[in-house]
Amino acid sequence: MRDTGRPFSQQAAMAKLYCSEVMGRVVNQAVQIHGGYGLMKEYDVERFYRDHKLLEIGEGTSEVQRIVISRHIGC
Repeated sequence: MRDTGRPFSQQAAMAKLYCSEVMGRVVNQAVQIHGGYGLMKEYDVERFYRDHKLLEIGEGTSEVQRIVISRHIGC
């Protein structure tokens, strides 16, 4: 959409929100499955958990994405 010059902020916010929420659920479940090992640096799950938190903050919180989406749909 950006390449064609069409507005894309609503779709970008929706994609970021969806991916962030799904990643959070998946990584949380992975940590639960691994138990204490899920928080040890020797396992990839710990890095995924940290990455999720970083991306959630760096890309804008889920609440901010919801505000952007709501502004576009007129709520």
